[in-house]
Amino acid sequence: MYGAEMSFVQNYSSIDKLLHHLSFSVPATQKILCDIENHLYQDELKLIASKNEVFVTGLPRSGTTLLLELLYKTDEFDTFSYRQMPFILSPLIWGKISRFFSKKAEKVERAHGDGMEVSFDSPEAFEEVIWLTFLKDRYVKQDKLEPLVAANTTKLFAKNIQLTIKKLLHSFSQDDQIKRYISKNNANCSRLKLLSQLFPSATILVPFRDPLAHIGSLMKQHQQFNEMHNEDSFSRNYMRWLGHYDFGQNFKPIDFDKWLDAYDGKPDYDDENFWMLYWCSAYEHILNNITDNTYLVDFDKLLSSPSASLSSISKCVTLSDESKLTDLSKEIRSPTSQAKKSSCIRSDLLARADELHKKLKEVAI
Repeated sequence: MYGAEMSFVQNYSSIDKLLHHLSFSVPATQKILCDIENHLYQDELKLIASKNEVFVTGLPRSGTTLLLELLYKTDEFDTFSYRQMPFILSPLIWGKISRFFSKKAEKVERAHGDGMEVSFDSPEAFEEVIWLTFLKDRYVKQDKLEPLVAANTTKLFAKNIQLTIKKLLHSFSQDDQIKRYISKNNANCSRLKLLSQLFPSATILVPFRDPLAHIGSLMKQHQQFNEMHNEDSFSRNYMRWLGHYDFGQNFKPIDFDKWLDAYDGKPDYDDENFWMLYWCSAYEHILNNITDNTYLVDFDKLLSSPSASLSSISKCVTLSDESKLTDLSKEIRSPTSQAKKSSCIRSDLLARADELHKKLKEVAI
């Protein structure tokens, strides 16, 4: 799962859960509050400039969360956290209301079982709520997600994603100092050209890892969240509300270049070959749609040579002080999941993945 950390959300009170149900069960609620806030703060928002944004994206379990957290710790960025939930599109109004019952930022280990901890102030992957609010019918299908390009979006969406980011930055601003926006949104890996058009000054980081290790992690998480969703309907609804269709009972694979047409019926999500084909289809699509402001990050290189990798990333995102990021190299941990054995994969598919992995490494920073 690439955003909502269920181990954290399971601590929600009954009132918290009710509030989330009310805010997401009636989609118009988010839009109405968004419109009100846009009107109330229109003059102030004209003075807010969002530029040089950073978008971290890639298939789940590729290292996107790690990159988000490391960059966020440099204190040069702002992003969504649990403080903005559930009213993601109206952070200014909700910030004023929620401060009267704000909770302490106590950390708990996230549901992935990988040692990473989250709190109310942790950066999180909530940006997809904006896409869902304005474009859901255009890309969320019964059993898959469709990639998005400019032609199947709207001017209203473009206006509101840009305004919501401005409002978020404004809510964090102090003494007229505006930081840069950073997001982690795995679905954005199917929208690289669109992101570049919406945010021309942005930098897009796309991590990748060894395919056998990656699908091992994907399958482990899918099984884990299937079990969790069987036991907890709120966690299942929570992921769906946020547009986190990566794993579990809400799983909807992204249909990169119509790769799902290869299946006559429902794919077998317990089959390693399905996940390897998904990996190949995703990163082939990424390579074919890479833009001038998109940079591939070798996750395995980040693990083996953290200082050098973080230095390269720092240059790509133009940090004011490179050491803010390179000093965090000691926080990088090895994955907890096991790689799948090559014998589990069809020989032709394994060869395709190996060749693609080589190409990715050749163009990575």
